[in-house]
Amino acid sequence: MPTVKEIIDSQSNGSCSTTAVRGLSLQIIAEMNLMIPNVLVSIEDLKIEATSLAVNPFVQPAAKEALRRALKARPRAKLKINSAYRTVAQQYLLRSWFEMGACNIGRAALPGLSNHEDGLALDTPDYNAWISALENERWQWFGPGDEVHFTYMGGGVRDDIGNIGVKAFQQLWNKNNPSDRITADGIWGSQTAARLNSSPAEGFGGTRILKLTEPNMQGEDVRKVQQALVNAGFLTAKDVDGFYGPSTKAAVEKFQENKGLAKDGAVGPQTRRLLGLP
Repeated sequence: MPTVKEIIDSQSNGSCSTTAVRGLSLQIIAEMNLMIPNVLVSIEDLKIEATSLAVNPFVQPAAKEALRRALKARPRAKLKINSAYRTVAQQYLLRSWFEMGACNIGRAALPGLSNHEDGLALDTPDYNAWISALENERWQWFGPGDEVHFTYMGGGVRDDIGNIGVKAFQQLWNKNNPSDRITADGIWGSQTAARLNSSPAEGFGGTRILKLTEPNMQGEDVRKVQQALVNAGFLTAKDVDGFYGPSTKAAVEKFQENKGLAKDGAVGPQTRRLLGLP
């Protein structure tokens, strides 16, 4: 399993995709939502289309509701998204390649300081078609300098998400490396960079996040979630088959709604804990 540093070195030849750290990124997002429940929420239930696996379809809750309203203004259209929430791991890749003069990256902020790490940014290749609908809901278009980019400028948001993302990685590292702990202060620095370099790009070993995919995820972990949903009264026994299909997703969403969680249909640490699973 390659480390983040190995990804930086091997992909500086031009491929330059942050998809390589998707597994680690999803673990960081899950850790953020363990720290502060629903600090980021999935927008996969909206009429959007992520253009690649590098896209993390998460934003802050207020930004999601504004996006939901904007999408209603164009009910027949689907919003294509090139980029949304960017984790500290993804930003570190981009910053490293920028500093190396690789990948034709014109600019890249230090990890923790990128606008995309605020959970308030979206990039869409169809920006011309969406400017009016998005700006009417306080999603401000950047303009010709970065024409694909929109930033949510409405109220009810946090301004510390970048620091929370850094702290989430620091805590994730400490959980998986108890003999090499670092200060979890949410501040990017050399110690955090060194540990991120050494982290597995696909994520630390452990429990995976279960969600509806094509083909369906399957395994004993899916079966245990299904049985827990049966025990909680949200799924029938005949649906316990070890495959994470539409009926399981629907049951998870009902369970999440009942427990006051973001209804995204994915079984991450919060949902597992409330289902009574380790």
